[in-house]
Amino acid sequence: MNKRQFVIMLFLAAGLAANADELVLANGTRYKGTISRNAKGQVEISTSKGSFSFDDEKVSFKQTKINEPGDFSDYQTALKKKDFAKIKTISGSWGKRFQGMPVRWNEMALYGKALVAVNDKKDEEAKKIFEEYGKLFPKGAYKGEIDVLDLDMRSGDMSKDDLIKKYSGILATGSGSEAANARMHLALAKLQMEAKDYRGALENFASVVVLYGDIPDLELEALWGCGEAYEALGETKNALFYFEQIAEDKEGPYKKEAQKKIENLKKQENK
Repeated sequence: MNKRQFVIMLFLAAGLAANADELVLANGTRYKGTISRNAKGQVEISTSKGSFSFDDEKVSFKQTKINEPGDFSDYQTALKKKDFAKIKTISGSWGKRFQGMPVRWNEMALYGKALVAVNDKKDEEAKKIFEEYGKLFPKGAYKGEIDVLDLDMRSGDMSKDDLIKKYSGILATGSGSEAANARMHLALAKLQMEAKDYRGALENFASVVVLYGDIPDLELEALWGCGEAYEALGETKNALFYFEQIAEDKEGPYKKEAQKKIENLKKQENK
């Protein structure tokens, strides 16, 4: 091997080391390589010197670092597009590799599996995933979403009063992400509309518009809700303000209905 080839080999080795996972044991020993769960249920790291396996209690997961999987961007895109087939494939792959590990990629895998199970109406499977998530990630990044999915799934067996208490309680903890909190505000507002608590509904619809206006679909639904709440309260001018925003500035399924609302409300004003 000449000097040039040797230098190239050093650069390649350095690049591989930089991109390697790092497994840290409770005793401080460190390994660089690729981390996965092996067939015996142990945490395994494949290195340039061979593979090494350890029981979970010997691993310091807090110090262990696992690199971003190559299909991470595909997973993010699938979540945004609600491509459940893609979510199922990727979360299944990550779930197999990181099964039972309290690491970010397993948390995301469980969330993806939960979405798929709920979408496929596999309630028992979803419940098991919720339980596993709760044990591994009691304060996880998707805790709010998991709580909402769980509550949505059980909502048919709960009274409206109990649902209102549950949604209010989850929101009070502040455990959810922006998307989860926005959904909960919307769900709570709709229940309050049914209970004819129009002021309470208006507050929650407005929370979505003010706090989560960067989520277009939810914002549009919340604007419509604000209009309907004001209409129910008999505050025509305020109702017109929201319906006009939808009719003039927003494209989507509410546009034509908003125009009809505006015509009817203006007729009422002129009586």
